Amino acid sequence: MSGSEVPSHLSLSRFPQRTLTALLAASATRWSERRFLRFLDPRAGIREVTFGQLGLASLRAAKVLAAQGVGAGSRVLLLAENSPEWMAISFGAQLRRAEPAALFASLSAEPAAAIARRVRPTVVFVSSAAQWAKLVSAVPELVRCGLTAVIAGEPLPSATLPREVGVLSLEEATVAASGGASFDELGAAAAAVGEEDPFLLLFTSGTTGRPKGVRLPQRAIVRALEAGASSVGISAADVGLHFLPFGHVAGHDQFNLALAQGHQLVMTARRDDLDAALALSPTYLFSVPLVYDRIREGAMRKLGALPGPLAALVEAALAAAERMRVDGSRRWRDRGLAVVSDLLIGRAVRRRLGGAVRAVYSGGAPATIELLRFFEGLALPFIELYGMSETAGMISANPISEPRRPGAVGLISPDHEARLAPDGELQLRGPLLLSSYLDAEDDQEAWTADGFFRTGDLARADRDGYLYVEGRRRNLLVLSTGKKLSPEPVEQAIGGVPPFHAAMLLGEGRPYVAAAVFVERGELARLEASGEDAATALLPRVRAALSAFSEYEVPKRLLVVPGAPDDYPAMLTPSFKLRREAVVAWLGESIAVLYGEESHLSPRMGLG
Repeated sequence: MSGSEVPSHLSLSRFPQRTLTALLAASATRWSERRFLRFLDPRAGIREVTFGQLGLASLRAAKVLAAQGVGAGSRVLLLAENSPEWMAISFGAQLRRAEPAALFASLSAEPAAAIARRVRPTVVFVSSAAQWAKLVSAVPELVRCGLTAVIAGEPLPSATLPREVGVLSLEEATVAASGGASFDELGAAAAAVGEEDPFLLLFTSGTTGRPKGVRLPQRAIVRALEAGASSVGISAADVGLHFLPFGHVAGHDQFNLALAQGHQLVMTARRDDLDAALALSPTYLFSVPLVYDRIREGAMRKLGALPGPLAALVEAALAAAERMRVDGSRRWRDRGLAVVSDLLIGRAVRRRLGGAVRAVYSGGAPATIELLRFFEGLALPFIELYGMSETAGMISANPISEPRRPGAVGLISPDHEARLAPDGELQLRGPLLLSSYLDAEDDQEAWTADGFFRTGDLARADRDGYLYVEGRRRNLLVLSTGKKLSPEPVEQAIGGVPPFHAAMLLGEGRPYVAAAVFVERGELARLEASGEDAATALLPRVRAALSAFSEYEVPKRLLVVPGAPDDYPAMLTPSFKLRREAVVAWLGESIAVLYGEESHLSPRMGLG
């Protein structure tokens, strides 16, 4: 075996049920009358759903899908915003031993139709006519490949529906007829599902190319839930805020952990409804780092608006609280200032989060150390989890019962046999992995000769088994000098300090590193008003943020992009990661000018 093994020190407790469908049936039966979801429905206001109602809706969906020819080997495509009905149809497909295929509702028509052609579904679920319109160009081919029916959340234009395709309303597909379903029947259907039967077909975010179809079996999601339950410290008394899309594996991890544990979720389909959801007083949040960055940035903006002496006091108090709660300082001055920080910042942040939040959980993308220090400094545990679609969202987790280590993504699940290859790549083998990719070509380079999955992530582990992810193999920059570097740690360090929202390193095949930096518009306006060149003025701040890095890793010039990455949707994946190829294409000739290769400069950038 090549490489060094990474031991696991994460203890697990097992669920008696070994499939997600069995967990659904057990929870629906045991807690049939208990409220599971408060769903902020954009059309109908707040809707409440019990565990029992979700179970029976799933059984109804399974019967409807069966009538449309869905069974083992079939696929059901879901192109819709989050809703209880989304999950009922997905569970219905699983109860038929079919494969639900989840698409991000935010996909545009071209990629949605392209993925639909690869999926070849027997049934499609769309939430609206607008979602159906994304697939219309592919419908003739889908019909030839076996499409029999569409489940729709609203009426669809008849001209777009071939006569071979039946149409069912969402109510017909998920609302059980009176006396037409029972928990015993649900349990019997669930018992027929095996550990190797499908859980979900997901598609990777496509940061560097065509999205891969990831086929996850039942065994993988159950083991991911067990690792999560053993680390995050959530109980049946908790209320989670759920808004991560079901096109993302993390959205399923949170939903299904709540289902298995019997705790409640406040669920929203739109980011616009987050404030309304927070007003319902969740006790924890699970999000990508972007949302937490916005909370931190809002607090820091308010701090910056305070009168000078008060701003200095609050800034010193926040730094002292971080030293005490993250670094272990016992100085009496730090303890005293931490109280000030709690009163002036912590109280406001908690109020912003609904007043009852006791911990925040982060996944789906790397979080900066500055983000961890901020929330931990306010006595809000910041629990980072690390995984990928191919591992059902679980590779490692930071146990809430242990102090967090800045930069660590936690302890690896013992369901993984883990090793670090000689080049630092994390490789995994075991039952928490995908069964295969949708397309055989994607499997070819994904596995080692002895059966380890190549994550593509460069990592290291400390003596206690805590894992640190340091970048992606495919993103490694090779300078013309022969120097190699992983851009992600540098980018995170820049994005963790104001006025920068994010950064992307440049320099492949060139003599030095440069960076595109996304900068707060207010700061750019201030620099313009004072007559300063933004790139020149901001470069020393970038360099100051990178004092711990080697000189060849520190950018020598900048391209300044106004605003935050989410101001440029075409540059983002559905899970809010920057698409490197899209950013480079958008920057265009500005990169060449940066390195003195062209004479034309795009007016939307600044150079320094």
